[in-house]
Amino acid sequence: MTGMEQNILDEVREIKKSLRLAMNGIVSTIQRRQGLDYKINFGVEIPRLKGIADAHAKNRELATTLWQDNIRECKMLAIFLMPEENFEDLADKWIGETKFTEIADQLAMHLLCRLPAAWDKALQWIARSEGMAGYCGFLTISHLIRRSIEPTPQQEQDFFKCFASLNGAEEKSITERCALNAIMNYLDRSAGAVARFKEAIPEKASNKSGLATILENFEE
Repeated sequence: MTGMEQNILDEVREIKKSLRLAMNGIVSTIQRRQGLDYKINFGVEIPRLKGIADAHAKNRELATTLWQDNIRECKMLAIFLMPEENFEDLADKWIGETKFTEIADQLAMHLLCRLPAAWDKALQWIARSEGMAGYCGFLTISHLIRRSIEPTPQQEQDFFKCFASLNGAEEKSITERCALNAIMNYLDRSAGAVARFKEAIPEKASNKSGLATILENFEE
């Protein structure tokens, strides 16, 4: 074991000690009852996790070591401690290993939306659709919209088509709810987007999603 590897392990031990001290048994119990079946869940709230992360320098090796543990807080801290510029080659792997929306939410907010070519990546994840990929894709697009990162005309058309391809069942999945939020944010913020959406998407697709009624309230 190299000195650097030992330093990383020592830092991980220090972080886990901080997590045990910050443990919230009530939150942990509630989350387990909600089906969040991590190997270990300390129930530490996100603001406290961010405080723990602030005590450590961002480091790819530290982040990847933390990510390997099936511990809720270690997954979160891995996201907070991963340098944005060192994450691109890990994005698909981490999405594939994400089981819960609370991890996906932090992953999209802090890392996925900051990738080079994030629009293209998000559309690829939506098309892939298995596991958390579709959810991460639409959520990443929502963050791109909030950050005023506009798509190219082709990316916009692909986004519209991805939305139109969703099932549209009355009882919507988490991915469909996330997609609806993303498209509504986009149509609200991007000039001329409503007209382009109506032109690109068949009426039956917007009716299927329940979007047709909402569109009537938009003014170009």
